Amino acid sequence: MRTAVPTGALVLAGVLLAAGCGSGGDGDGDGDWLRDLQSSGAADEQEPPPSPSTSPPMSDTAYDALLAEAIDPLNTALAGIGEAKSDTAADEAFTAAVTAAGEADTLLREVDTPDRADLAHQDLLTALAGLSGQLESTRQGRTDGTLCTGRAAVARFGSDKALGTLDDAAEAVGALGYTLDIAVPKLPKETSKRLPNGRMVKDGSRGGRGVLKITGGSQDAVVTFARGGKAAFSVYVRKNAKAQVQRISDGTYTIYFTSGEDWNGSARAFNRGCAHEKFEEEAPFRTTSTSTRITYTIFTIGLKTTIGGNSPVSPVAPGTIPK
Repeated sequence: MRTAVPTGALVLAGVLLAAGCGSGGDGDGDGDWLRDLQSSGAADEQEPPPSPSTSPPMSDTAYDALLAEAIDPLNTALAGIGEAKSDTAADEAFTAAVTAAGEADTLLREVDTPDRADLAHQDLLTALAGLSGQLESTRQGRTDGTLCTGRAAVARFGSDKALGTLDDAAEAVGALGYTLDIAVPKLPKETSKRLPNGRMVKDGSRGGRGVLKITGGSQDAVVTFARGGKAAFSVYVRKNAKAQVQRISDGTYTIYFTSGEDWNGSARAFNRGCAHEKFEEEAPFRTTSTSTRITYTIFTIGLKTTIGGNSPVSPVAPGTIPK
């Protein structure tokens, strides 16, 4: 109900305006004018507010068509993740899937669904939001280096529950008679593969007398000795373990090491949590012989960060480590 204050103010304003602009007519005329104004204000107060316009819910056929429009591109993008065989292909597939999931959410978010589909539709939106978040998180892992290979990204996504949750939500919508299928690709799961400590990842020409002793750090690592821009040998060192390489030929070597978890043999890289570094000082190996003795180099390195260490390391791009 409206209060009387606005109406009184309107009448008073009318009276003052009339008084300021009057032409000197008789009092009865002014009274008629005031009564007409009051009557008009009362009539305005009695008018009911207009009813909001409503539209009927979408038909089952229209809802079916909308589901296909939203989910078909997402299914295509998910298939691309399952088919990715390289880092580049995986990165492109996740970018496409993030886009498709976002567009599907936009299409399905602001619709007036058939009444019987309301609850199932809300569950579908919740599951779709969860999938979008996982896709974006996986793509971010490739950007920040948490997921070091395309295979790691695919396995991380395959190990998460978001895709299964979306599939369950789609089945609930389908149980109501609508056509909705999530094409769930067959994806690998995350693993934690390791090589035996001291295993040679690459064993080049070793025919000298030099000896390399390595103390492992907080993660598994692969240590690479390179000479002339090519890897002479690479050895796997488990975390907190000690390894030794013998018969190293004379020469001056640059020492690289990469650390992480879940060794990927085909890529010769760790799948997750990887770091790539290089010792700033080179490692010289020399052998000298006399009639009474042979002197050769025994070189020791530690992969743990220590205060007072005598050989600083610097990060390098993974593609710069010779293989």
